[in-house]
Amino acid sequence: MNYYYDLVLNLEEDNYMFYEWFEEDNIEFIKKIPIFSINNKTLKDMIYNEIIVDKDFLNLIYNKCQTKNAELKYVALFVNKNGAIALEFNEEGKSIYRSFLQVDDEIGATEMLYTLEHFKLNYELGAKKTISNNMRLENSIKKFIELEIDTLYKKEDYDKLKYLYNEWFLKDNNDFNSIYKEMKEKLKDNLTDKEMNIYNLIRLSYNNV
Repeated sequence: MNYYYDLVLNLEEDNYMFYEWFEEDNIEFIKKIPIFSINNKTLKDMIYNEIIVDKDFLNLIYNKCQTKNAELKYVALFVNKNGAIALEFNEEGKSIYRSFLQVDDEIGATEMLYTLEHFKLNYELGAKKTISNNMRLENSIKKFIELEIDTLYKKEDYDKLKYLYNEWFLKDNNDFNSIYKEMKEKLKDNLTDKEMNIYNLIRLSYNNV
């Protein structure tokens, strides 16, 4: 059995990326969790559907996931080169809760692929799952971009701030206070493809760290 250590999960019924997590969510600090290398089809099935696993797999992971103060009966982490997801199952083998990972944990989990043997999981597909609620997603994307802007401004990382500004507004501006204020003001409007592009650029910059 292979394990991943010291990560944060937000086990919810729906799919929420780490930047969508709210304080009132079911956030757990996990000390140890079983980790399995799976193929891309299986990962997609897990993201877009509930799945039902067999009793053998439940027995394999039983009480192997540990928090600071307890053991979680049927929780495991699944990973491949395209991402990772943690699932919690009930006693019938149905996935009931799920969590994506924070950036550092996803990078750490994918780096373990070099040491993990491929695991063939036997499962059936259940009900379809949605990625997230649009209102929550839009607000979370805005918060994610705003956090990056604020961080860059406070760190005086003007090169990256200006790069994002140029990609966003397609113009030059060397007044960094003006850049910062204009970007913050734009986030008060509805999201467009331009904001989604900025969001993806920021995410990509962390994935490449």
